[in-house]
Amino acid sequence: VRITKQHAAFLRVAEGCDHKCTFCAIPSWRGKFRSKGFDAIMFEAKKLVASGVTELNLIAEDTNQWGMDFGPTDPRRLSDLLYCLAELPEIRRISLLYCYPSYFSEELIDAIAKIDKVCKYVDIPLQHISQNVLTAMNRPPQKHTVNLLKKLKERIPGLVLRTTFITGFPGETVEDHNELVSFIKEMKFQRAGVFAYSEEEGTPAAVLSADHGIPQEVKEARRDELMSLVQDLQREFAESQIGKTLEVVVDGPGENGFGSIGRTRADTPGIDCIVHLPQSYSPGAYVNAKIVDNYDFDLVGDAPEGSVIAEPSAGKTVDTVTSQEAEDIVQRAMASDEDGH
Repeated sequence: VRITKQHAAFLRVAEGCDHKCTFCAIPSWRGKFRSKGFDAIMFEAKKLVASGVTELNLIAEDTNQWGMDFGPTDPRRLSDLLYCLAELPEIRRISLLYCYPSYFSEELIDAIAKIDKVCKYVDIPLQHISQNVLTAMNRPPQKHTVNLLKKLKERIPGLVLRTTFITGFPGETVEDHNELVSFIKEMKFQRAGVFAYSEEEGTPAAVLSADHGIPQEVKEARRDELMSLVQDLQREFAESQIGKTLEVVVDGPGENGFGSIGRTRADTPGIDCIVHLPQSYSPGAYVNAKIVDNYDFDLVGDAPEGSVIAEPSAGKTVDTVTSQEAEDIVQRAMASDEDGH
């Protein structure tokens, strides 16, 4: 799905969901998890490249589960797909959105850390951290989640974590809420969203609401407290970027046509923050911008003449990648890693 004029796209790699989170109705209408075939994904990626795309944002209900339903005859997993997508010369950025906490294999973590084109940005909706609430939500246990986040931070230098939380879930106590507050402070999420719980008809959580529902004003107060905390952390992260030179992809002209706006590798299009540049560049251009200030969560950069890394892609006709070519790409990548390259 194209989400900008030309240069960025969401690429869906799977449909459906096997999980039974008590607040979510998606499995009831999207069905079980089904990975899109490798050849189909590569064909679509090639078509996007041919039309000028240089940035791929991989999405699914559980993106990092890709390939786990292929069976014993096809061992390819998301790490293999990342190596192959990164071989497309026109692609400059690959981001992972909507990852589930349970499917981060050692190979996937290594791929995110080692492949230059894969942004050190991972979106993992966690929903909560109190074990009481996680159990009621039917989500992965607290200990697993905490250990995973620590591992990701240790293994992927410069990692930016994005997540979402639900507050005011039926039965959530003051202690549960305070535990979530402490967790957010400890983890210092650079990107996050917070939502007050809202019933979805036909879900187990909707039944819980009858006896254990949280008053709307309490849900909203808890949401506002968490959002204020998240915004403080985002502002702190923005301030930490001042003085750095960062790669920025230009998305379009700035306000009232002045200058340009773009994004760093820590920002997904239409979701996260932006960089304001005084210079005017064409959408799809990549520039090295020195960050000189921040405007709340957004950055202000300077990219004078000579800062262009890559001009916008005009697109061209390309061939698809066969399964055998894909296997060769992965083998070359693995061999390079073993050699220390």
